Amino acid sequence: NQRKSSSLPSPLYTKPKLNISTSNNNMVAVNKSSLETGASKSAAVQDEEAETLTIPLVGGKGGDKFTDSGSGGGAGDSSAPVKKPSGLGESAPFWLLMLFVASVTMTVGNKYVMKAWGDFANTLTLLQNGTAVLYLAGSRYAGLLEMKPITGQQWRVFAATAFLLSMQILTSLKALPYVAIATVVVFRNTCTVLIAIIDYFFFGNKFSKLQMASLGVTTVGMLVYAGQDINFNAVGYLWLVGNSFATIGNTFWNKVFITKYTKELKIQTSYGVSLIQQIETLPIIFVCAAFNNEGGAYMAYTPLALPAKLTILATCAGGVLIGIAYPKCFSLLSGTSVVVASTANKAVSILIGMYLFGTRLSGMQVLGLAICIGGSLWYAVEGKRK
Repeated sequence: NQRKSSSLPSPLYTKPKLNISTSNNNMVAVNKSSLETGASKSAAVQDEEAETLTIPLVGGKGGDKFTDSGSGGGAGDSSAPVKKPSGLGESAPFWLLMLFVASVTMTVGNKYVMKAWGDFANTLTLLQNGTAVLYLAGSRYAGLLEMKPITGQQWRVFAATAFLLSMQILTSLKALPYVAIATVVVFRNTCTVLIAIIDYFFFGNKFSKLQMASLGVTTVGMLVYAGQDINFNAVGYLWLVGNSFATIGNTFWNKVFITKYTKELKIQTSYGVSLIQQIETLPIIFVCAAFNNEGGAYMAYTPLALPAKLTILATCAGGVLIGIAYPKCFSLLSGTSVVVASTANKAVSILIGMYLFGTRLSGMQVLGLAICIGGSLWYAVEGKRK
């Protein structure tokens, strides 16, 4: 039996029954949630996230609906035969590789850039989100992505999302120079636990015993890690707390309104929502840049080493790539496989970050991190089985 995967795996979108996975963005903001930033994830994370959670930026058969077992399909396609992928563009290993490249670029690349160009977080966000807008608007103009007419009401509704998304990105980037990538991952997983708790008490979502057990394991891992953090930095933790508030707020706002506009009323596609959100972030981030006196961004950019300059460009491209790779992976693989791949990407990003930035973790931190990541992976897998 085919089970439909969400075409919006990000803090930017959740199903009516909210089962948050760790697959992004944004650091990003993005974004596993959660769009942890893609074009939204450049938003994010964005983390990729944005890792956690990205609005798809690539079309397929049936618009922006994807199934776990193969090609995208509309609501009435559940009984249709699934065509076997052919060619590199429909190769699951290829798109898993692209997801890996994009995820590591956004996670490690953003930290590298912020350590070299740390006073210009808003300028970096303008570049990343501006790239996403150019891609979305250009694809709409060329007829590559389906979008319905954008109305004034839609601009008003998603203005709140744009603000929260901007705060997700800003707080995530501001935290990166002060904390280890592993700390960011732990905070992302903590958001998963808090979102599940709020969803249970205020939205009536029910969880299986195994899901509750996995959330408990994630919490224990987080407490062990934070209690033994030899790299603790109060400023970095404060930015991540702000990031958590923005992520949780954005998740539930989108839970209500993206569901309403894309699934119930069907008056806008996920691509249209993404374009609206990304455009609306630009003036917000521009104002933040003005208040932060980032007018000297170009003067500070000029003397940067070539690797830093190239990394800035890579993060702009990575934000778009992650928004393409996530839905392609969901269309070619099971949702569980994508979750496992995203978790592996986080682990590799942590290891690369430790090597590049000389980050040291105590034995107890490593244990807590492993428990936290394992618990969130367990929760995501159980959510797919529910």
